[in-house]
Amino acid sequence: MNEQDKRTEERQDGQPDAQQNNAPNAPLTDDAIQNIIGNMRDKVLAKMIIDVGNERTKRYILSRVIPQMDYYSKKSGENKKKYTFFMTISIVLGALIPVLSVLIPTDFSETGIAAPGLLWTIKVLIAALGAGVTALNAYMSLHNFKDLWTTYRNTREALLRTLYAYFNNTDRFAHKQTQADKDALLIKLCEDELARENGNWRALVED
Repeated sequence: MNEQDKRTEERQDGQPDAQQNNAPNAPLTDDAIQNIIGNMRDKVLAKMIIDVGNERTKRYILSRVIPQMDYYSKKSGENKKKYTFFMTISIVLGALIPVLSVLIPTDFSETGIAAPGLLWTIKVLIAALGAGVTALNAYMSLHNFKDLWTTYRNTREALLRTLYAYFNNTDRFAHKQTQADKDALLIKLCEDELARENGNWRALVED
């Protein structure tokens, strides 16, 4: 199995590819359903899910869409924290450079024989800070923390909008005549969004 096949089977961030987890008929016990519903923070959404008449569609939402939304929310938060942390350090280090530059002695006659050593020390610190800023920015660019943060967040929100449109018969669901058509469209839209996120993730990590 080559490297591309391995990436297709399982993503590097621990999340299976969207195509590998398309299981609307996956078994889900009543206890598992109640556990998922009970742990949901959005109680309005939970109530809507409970009221879904088609058992197959309800299980698809609970076993496929909701776990994916929770995953994207978690990963979005993790990448946001990493981006904010490293960016804050980069800003602080960059702000110290002009401060140290002001401390470079300009009149050696007043500072005495310690001036050459002091000048060398300050220059080394400025160079180290500049290198640190460059390294941090390169590290953030390499791991795409900001792009992954927004990609995961946007995907989670897109899935949420799709669910609310489905429950309220709005947007594309308003044009469907039967409940079966609406259920089929829900699954299609969700799977399309999951596949789109998977493609965006590949583009980011392989860029």
